[in-house]
Amino acid sequence: MPKKLDYRAVWTDARALLAAHKEAIAAIAGFFIFMSAWISAFLVPPLIFENLGNSNQAVVEISRYFEANWRVLVPTMLVTIYGSLSLYVLMSGRRLEKVGDALGIAAALFFPYLLASLLVGWATLAGFFLLIIPGLYLSGRFAILPAVVTQDAGDGINKSIIRTWRVTSNCGWAILFLMLFVAVIVRIFAGVADAAIVAICQSIAGEDGVPIVESAVKALFVALEAVAFILMLVAVNRQLSAQTPNL
Repeated sequence: MPKKLDYRAVWTDARALLAAHKEAIAAIAGFFIFMSAWISAFLVPPLIFENLGNSNQAVVEISRYFEANWRVLVPTMLVTIYGSLSLYVLMSGRRLEKVGDALGIAAALFFPYLLASLLVGWATLAGFFLLIIPGLYLSGRFAILPAVVTQDAGDGINKSIIRTWRVTSNCGWAILFLMLFVAVIVRIFAGVADAAIVAICQSIAGEDGVPIVESAVKALFVALEAVAFILMLVAVNRQLSAQTPNL
């Protein structure tokens, strides 16, 4: 029987994971994801595209933006990745006596995971450059890679990538649609909250507002979105792994 991704079961499992690990999730996400996003949002200006219809110009603008801000972007990005990986370890089903155990395992997996991410990232990017549709499909197929890496630590990069591909067979589009739905919902709330906070800050402090507060709100929703994705993808991996024989 072909695999089927049950969105209701994903939601139920994600809620259960959050309830079981909420204190540790808050600690890890608060320190590694929220703080990194706050520092980045406060120190680095937002990336604004002047011409969305010109892909070449967009690439140039991204390159210039990264070149101007890489000293902040690279460290905060690495810290965010480490924090996210620690959350995947936390929810991988391992027996962990304390939060530090998850951090230690994530540290050991960090560089192998980065290498695996680069490999699938280049493949996905190539898909986007070809026809866009292949890139979207590959995004869905490889979305659960960090959940697989942390669940099967020690199996090696190649085996983790192969397992990810097998687990997500026939469900690439379903995973992608779920990811897009979560992203849209979170960003709608983030946009409303950001607009409200900016208006309040400007009414208090004038046109310049209160940047440190506004950047904190942006960082909060970055952290919430990251946690939502991690919970969802761990639940997706658990559900589809149970339907994948001979793993």
